[in-house]
Amino acid sequence: MEAYALGELVARAEAVQPGLGVLVGELAGLAGELTGEGFAAASFDEIERQVTGRGRELLRMVAQHVLDCQAAAEPRLAGVADARGAARPWAERGHARTVVSGAGPVVIRRMAYRAAGQGNLYPRDAVLNLPVRRYSWAVQAQAVGFAVESSFEQAGDWLAASTGTRVGKRQMEQITAGAARDAEAFCAARAPAPPAPGLPLVISVDGKGVAMRPEGRRATRYQHVPGAFEKRLSTGEKRGAKRMAEVGVVFDAMPPRDPRTPELIMGQGSGPDGAPAGQVRAAGRWYVTDITAGRAVTIARVFDEAARRDPRQERAWVALADGDRHQIAAIEKEAAQRGITITVLVDFIHVLEYLWKVGWAFHEPRDPALESWVTARALDILHGRTDQVIALIEALTAQHPPRPGSEHAKLIKKTLTYLANKQPYLDYPTALASGWPIATGVIEGACRHLIADRMGITGARWGLPGAEAVLRLRAIKANGDFDAYWTYHVEQEHQRNHLSRYQAGLTLAA
Repeated sequence: MEAYALGELVARAEAVQPGLGVLVGELAGLAGELTGEGFAAASFDEIERQVTGRGRELLRMVAQHVLDCQAAAEPRLAGVADARGAARPWAERGHARTVVSGAGPVVIRRMAYRAAGQGNLYPRDAVLNLPVRRYSWAVQAQAVGFAVESSFEQAGDWLAASTGTRVGKRQMEQITAGAARDAEAFCAARAPAPPAPGLPLVISVDGKGVAMRPEGRRATRYQHVPGAFEKRLSTGEKRGAKRMAEVGVVFDAMPPRDPRTPELIMGQGSGPDGAPAGQVRAAGRWYVTDITAGRAVTIARVFDEAARRDPRQERAWVALADGDRHQIAAIEKEAAQRGITITVLVDFIHVLEYLWKVGWAFHEPRDPALESWVTARALDILHGRTDQVIALIEALTAQHPPRPGSEHAKLIKKTLTYLANKQPYLDYPTALASGWPIATGVIEGACRHLIADRMGITGARWGLPGAEAVLRLRAIKANGDFDAYWTYHVEQEHQRNHLSRYQAGLTLAA
């Protein structure tokens, strides 16, 4: 660009607004340099790097220019007082703080309202809703988005590559912990999923261990067992002990178009779209996680969400369990306390695994007949003939008694006890006819995705606050609510950090 033309452009911009000419000159200079002879043969990649790197600095200058213009025009407010009514009669310009934005650090100058023996008040901080930490809300949102997906170190690298802003590991942890502060209140205040009349309402709860630092572990009877050996763990000792993180899910079950039969469930057919026949689709999934309060609290939160979706209990309520008797008892207790009729079903895949285990006791290794035997017994249970399966296993045991104390003897006893105790929760004929799911794949997938994929990173050891923050934020993100939550969180921070410090009714923006 010709020098006189650039000078005229800068002069016109400066006439519009003092300081604007510098920005226009920088932008024009960048464009002129990239279109000059030095970049005539440059690749697109090189041009993009130049525009991104130097353009970020230009954007920072624009933000700084806007902030400086606002600071110069900041009016003197009358009657500034804190929440207790203590006045700040003296106003003083020139107070500054630095905030790191996505384009780089900017300096924010504002007026301080002062009084002897009292802390300063900065009304402009409230108008701008400045965060307490030195990083802008946009930078913090990106930092949290990266931190809930990967390690804090990796998240810092991603943030630096994305924005040019480097945030240390400790700061990443603090930002993430602070970001989850309003998660529980948000979940309680959010609108329920759209009504799904007629569809079964399904809940499920499960847990996954998270490796914790010693101060974050639950007290157990092994916790204070002294080590007996120097190089080996003694009885009762554990290395890298875990704490159970609970996950709950609520979803609407969408039955398949074709009738579901036990034969289709056992893989003897497929649906018209190529999907496994008899597959129930989960719609409107909502997740909740907790690592501090325990299973009972997670179950209560799941029931709360289900009640929000079906307050009049007009839909069929189904609970899927993995067979844990304590879990089933907690679900039934919560339902009884709320006066809710709910059908508890044990995961059919768990039942199938027991059949495979007991089948080995009556077949030779690698016997192809074993698979046919397991399939036949599974079909019996799906048809509601669990009594017959129990009687058959007892008869086979009498005909071919295993060696006392052997592994086969233990498996037979365990399977018979399991089927007898879980028989009230094996009403698969009703489930298939009603379009209910009979497997816990949704909650097991949630445990893997929400917990294991992030909390189980090699070498990770968690403190309780950090683990709780990451888990809650991952659940919110999995629910598709992260953007709404972040808006809610920033609004709550505005109230806590700024508006609550001033006398009610005071107008901060003029």
